[in-house]
Amino acid sequence: MDYFLILELPEEIQALVVERVAGNSFQDLYGLRASCKLIKALADRRSVCHFYDVLSVPYGLNMPTELLKTCYAERNPSTLYMKGVQFFYV
Repeated sequence: MDYFLILELPEEIQALVVERVAGNSFQDLYGLRASCKLIKALADRRSVCHFYDVLSVPYGLNMPTELLKTCYAERNPSTLYMKGVQFFYV
């Protein structure tokens, strides 16, 4: 089986791959971040926060508030939902 190196793709395509992985799970994203420095730099962009699935994180696990604020600023659908529920019920 031939392997395709992701680093041979243009940077815009690499950024799209990182965004889609971020939408899958935090575990996949951190595994991808550990693969190389260039991918880590792409994963650290603020725009990737738009694709996080914040609702998949267990409730007992305290997420950093700064991460939630960044996700909200990037119009992340999960954080917008959480904020809407908070406004409605609180």
